[in-house]
Amino acid sequence: MRTPLKKLTMYHKVKELSREGLSIRQISRNTGLDRVTVRKYLRMTEEEFSDFLALQKQRNRKLQHYEEFITKRVTDYPDCSAAQVEDWLKEHHPDFQEVTTRTIYSFVQWIRKSHDIPKPKGTHREYQPVEQLPYGEQAQVDFGEYWMLNADEYKVKVHFMIMLLSRSRQKFVSFSQQPITTRFVLEAHEQAFAFFEGIPHTVVYDQDSTIVCDENRGAILYTEAFRKYLLHRTLKIHLCRKSDPESKGKIEAGVKYVKNNFLPGRAFVNLEALNQEVLLWLERTANAKEHATTRLVPDAEWQVEKRHLRPFEPLPYLISGTVGKEYHVRKDNTISYRGNFYTLPIGTYEGQGTRVVLEARESNLFLYTQDGKLLANHPVETGKGIVVLNNHHRRDISSKLRELQDSLRPLFTNQEQAGLFLESIHTRYPRYSRDQFLHLRNTISGCQQRLIDDALAYCVDQHLFSCGEFHDILHHYRKQNEKPSHKAVFGTFRPKTLQSDMNRILSFVPESSAITTYENILS
Repeated sequence: MRTPLKKLTMYHKVKELSREGLSIRQISRNTGLDRVTVRKYLRMTEEEFSDFLALQKQRNRKLQHYEEFITKRVTDYPDCSAAQVEDWLKEHHPDFQEVTTRTIYSFVQWIRKSHDIPKPKGTHREYQPVEQLPYGEQAQVDFGEYWMLNADEYKVKVHFMIMLLSRSRQKFVSFSQQPITTRFVLEAHEQAFAFFEGIPHTVVYDQDSTIVCDENRGAILYTEAFRKYLLHRTLKIHLCRKSDPESKGKIEAGVKYVKNNFLPGRAFVNLEALNQEVLLWLERTANAKEHATTRLVPDAEWQVEKRHLRPFEPLPYLISGTVGKEYHVRKDNTISYRGNFYTLPIGTYEGQGTRVVLEARESNLFLYTQDGKLLANHPVETGKGIVVLNNHHRRDISSKLRELQDSLRPLFTNQEQAGLFLESIHTRYPRYSRDQFLHLRNTISGCQQRLIDDALAYCVDQHLFSCGEFHDILHHYRKQNEKPSHKAVFGTFRPKTLQSDMNRILSFVPESSAITTYENILS
């Protein structure tokens, strides 16, 4: 919410920039105003603008009807948020008409200012001066990002790491176009140590995800790459508490120095040029001018401090790893990226702290293990809340496809026919061959070897290279094999009768009639 004085100041700034020949688009970018607002200010005379400001003071606010209710609520609960006020309005006023969240926030701020109801501040923190550290004892590290403009006035986001020697205030800065990764951090460390001509004993960090996986009351779990790095550099690490930037104020001021002194007004050409320019800036300004706190020149102090640093020698190996950024793996084997979820193979999640490395290239995401093995790739989804699924991740991927194919061959007697059949399936169904082979393995399980071989021979002879067709033929042979043979049944049939019944049957004599009986009937 802008005060009349701020609006008046901005009005005159817009007019001044217009007189200097800047376009509406350039004025908008320079002031942060919307182009519609810039056009409106340029069309208005000073008298019209004064009338506009006067009208702003007298205008009716959309939530004026609810002023008494909101004032009472904010008075009773001074630490409430605008979002809570919005919910209270909907709860207690069923006829409440929808307005934007920004409107409610502005009205709550106006209520606080008009009725002098400030929002309570957090717990007061006591400060004390920091002891002057010995030379060579400590360095501090932090990261930043900044939007630059290239020659075509398109925005380019750059990321940087800054390291500062705590005693001399000597600084080093390295830039990257990719989000900060562990590999970039380690490479920047090596460049900084070479620049300082030595290594400090202790390095202070935030709990950044490129360095720390987890921390629990002092028990620190480093990322795999950083842990290996510490085996060679044997640095003493001091981690600040989470969300506590004030515990390393020196480096925080250094980040602001880069953002407010070096980067503003500088056009982005390419990454190599930017890193060359920052080295020149360090030489002529950041390390050459008297420091506002110590009243000493950092470069002159560094000439003393470098004698107290540990000797620097390049690492005996190249820093490896992908150029992406580490992401937490969720329990359902997905990662969250820009509001969407991307699947990983089943089994990727191995408990809390599981991470993968994400690299964004053009319109695709590539997900790697921390040692550089590719796990998955996905097209980038532009929506929000979408699960980008790769069906391959839901299948049995415990063995490689070729190993699975080779494991099926011993199930057949004729190895030549089996090899031809399996290879033909792989060629015919390249995307679904794993499903075909798993179905084939389940179909064969528990069947007679003779029937399996007969089905294979028929499929190869008739060029039926499909697991579904093999299943149907094998099922047909099984049915034929199970059909009863009458000849076999009769040849082996032996009735079973009790001995007493057998004697009765054998002694049975049928009744007989005289021939004259039939002659009388016929006559």
